[in-house]
Amino acid sequence: MKPAISLLILATLAAPASARAAEPAISVTLAPIAAPDHADAVGTVAVTLRFDGVAAAAGTPVLRLPLVASNVDTVATVMTGFEARDAAGPLRLTLRDVDLPETGMRDAVGGGPSREWLADRPVTGALTVRYSVPAQAALPPRGPAPPFSFSADGQGVSAAGHMFLLLPPGEGRYRTTYAWDLTRAPMGSRGVSSLGEGRRTAGELLTGAELRMSFFMAGRIGTWPAKVPAAGFFGAWQGSPCFDAKELLGWTGNLYDHYARFFARKDAQPYGVFLRHNPINAGGGVGLHRAFVTTFGENSCQDLGKIRLTLAHEMFHTFQPFIAEPGGLESSWFGEGLATFYQARLPFRFGLLTAEQYIDDVNWTAARYYTSVMARVPNREVAKRFWADTRVRTLPYDRGMLYFAVLDDELRKASGGKRSLDDLMKAMLAREATGARTSVADWEALLRQYSGEDAVGRFRAFLEGEMPVPASDAFGPCFQRVAKLLRRYELGFEPAVLAEQKRLVRGLIPGSAAASAGLRDGDEIVDPVPQDGIQGEQAQRLHLRIRRDQRVFSVAYLPRGDTVEAWQWERITGVPDKSCTLW
Repeated sequence: MKPAISLLILATLAAPASARAAEPAISVTLAPIAAPDHADAVGTVAVTLRFDGVAAAAGTPVLRLPLVASNVDTVATVMTGFEARDAAGPLRLTLRDVDLPETGMRDAVGGGPSREWLADRPVTGALTVRYSVPAQAALPPRGPAPPFSFSADGQGVSAAGHMFLLLPPGEGRYRTTYAWDLTRAPMGSRGVSSLGEGRRTAGELLTGAELRMSFFMAGRIGTWPAKVPAAGFFGAWQGSPCFDAKELLGWTGNLYDHYARFFARKDAQPYGVFLRHNPINAGGGVGLHRAFVTTFGENSCQDLGKIRLTLAHEMFHTFQPFIAEPGGLESSWFGEGLATFYQARLPFRFGLLTAEQYIDDVNWTAARYYTSVMARVPNREVAKRFWADTRVRTLPYDRGMLYFAVLDDELRKASGGKRSLDDLMKAMLAREATGARTSVADWEALLRQYSGEDAVGRFRAFLEGEMPVPASDAFGPCFQRVAKLLRRYELGFEPAVLAEQKRLVRGLIPGSAAASAGLRDGDEIVDPVPQDGIQGEQAQRLHLRIRRDQRVFSVAYLPRGDTVEAWQWERITGVPDKSCTLW
């Protein structure tokens, strides 16, 4: 591997400048513009895209943007002032909407309903495209979704490339530059992207997927360190969190350095963490290309430990392997299960979490899974019902984590501690590094190599919905497995309602806590409702704003149903902290 890579680098450096200049290139310039009625806030963002080395025949798609990306509406239907021109002058583009196959984009999903712009003549020379987008998402939220959309909270604006970057079809690679025009932004504004602050050019060619998975933030924002470095870790935040953002980002930067050593990363590319407010589902996050974003809310001061775990989870996505075939949500058990398994284990291993914090995270995930009525739903159903039912949406995380815990324990015991899940994960990462599209078949081949044919059979049973149950000592000699009585999560009406843009209650369960609280079929739920987190909180009440007969009022209840036995792990008395680890 290393000699081949070295030769490739030498060949690239030795190539004449004219050959390197022929590579397709894209320059993205974003101009945040202060709101007319509020000089301290961003009202719109003017976008200028310049493409070099991109060609298209008459009547073929020149540009494409999803209409919906991971359950979030893009700006495709709300952009204004669209214009395009190439070396021959103004270019007239017509629109058409298409439904493309979904593809996996590491921690996101590509394809799906999309809008294309078709040229009325061949495109020649450099193509420049301009348009404006609202700084605040104009479309109503669909419900549970990653924090991709435009947000203009806290004297700043931010969004993922998914939301607004019009790109040529296909997965070409581009010399990429991100730049900012802050001349019309609120006074004191800064512009930061996944590549760093100000005008930055990526040190490597970026694919269309990597462009879409970039993040952008501008306005009166904060950064850690105060001066963003040209390479390595940095963080940026928008708004005023109730916690010390600098301290949190310092902890995260420390963890990033540990991750880089664990995965033997030796490059010096920039890596950015972005924090912003979320009034609906605070604490969630998503991994992006060399970056991730997470959110905070009014209660984040009490949940700072959970935010750290979210940061650990999302940052892990940047380093870990993924399964590309089958693409999309069908393989989310792998990416999300691995990240959930390691999100507390690695910080605990690195001394950044205590034993109690580590096992609390294990128990939270285990409680959500073992009390779920959907615990045995086959993996093939996950993609179909992911956005419609929170109990299905959390399966890749929870069941995936427990599957990997079982596998890790089996590998350690069979090898006398010489092998672990670390070895399989890094072997999968090595396969991915060859440029091949990794698949379930690759994972099964590694299982055979490291653990035998029986491990493949157990894996296939897991995909069919078999419940993984780690051994009593699977999480270390400090802990033992116990059965505890916990209550199932029960919304009390059809879960798909909460994934719809107009949320009208239907399928109300008689005698449920929702019915007892006064909810009725036909009631409209005014605001989007997060559920992924509340499933793991036995005592947290669900608060809904209801519209009925032109009257708006609040309903609150404990969304719990039957009591069941669930596996948990507790600390064994007398075992010292120094004996807790498995490594």
